[in-house]
Parts: sequence; C-alpha cells; structure tokens
Amino acid sequence: MQELLTQAAQLMLVGMGAVIVFLCILVVCMAVMKWLIPTPSLAPQTPNQPRSDASAGKSPTLVAAVSAAVHQYRQRHSAAENKEMSK
Repeated sequence: MQELLTQAAQLMLVGMGAVIVFLCILVVCMAVMKWLIPTPSLAPQTPNQPRSDASAGKSPTLVAAVSAAVHQYRQRHSAAENKEMSK
C-alpha cells in the first residue's frame, strides 16, 4: 500500500512539473513573439460625420403606416397581457 502511495505522489509531481514547465515555455514564447512581431498600426480614423435625421428621405405615408402598425401592435399586446394578469 505504501508503494502505491509513493508511486501516486511521484506521478503527481511529474505531472505537475510537466504542466509548470509547459506554462513557463508558453510565457517565454509569448514574450518572444511580442518582441519579434510588431503591433499593427491602427487605421486612420475618419472624422465623425453628423447623423442625418432618421426619417429623412422616407415618405410621410410610410412613416404614418409604420407608426399606425406599431400603435396597433402595442394595443393588442397590452390587452392580451391584461387578460392574462386578471386570470
């Protein structure tokens, strides 16, 4: 039984050592890559253009139709929610 525990401890130490060595190698590789590979330059930013009005270029009939549809949708769903709450 003692031999089995000794082997288990040795295996655990070897495994943990391998993981630590791997992580150290990974950190060194990342540091070398950071040193060798230059950081990409950022693209030049274009000046911000003011936003145009959201409804500019849309026909008034389209805006009215969408507004009416949204209003009708909200009325129907609020009525359905009120029915469910009263049950």
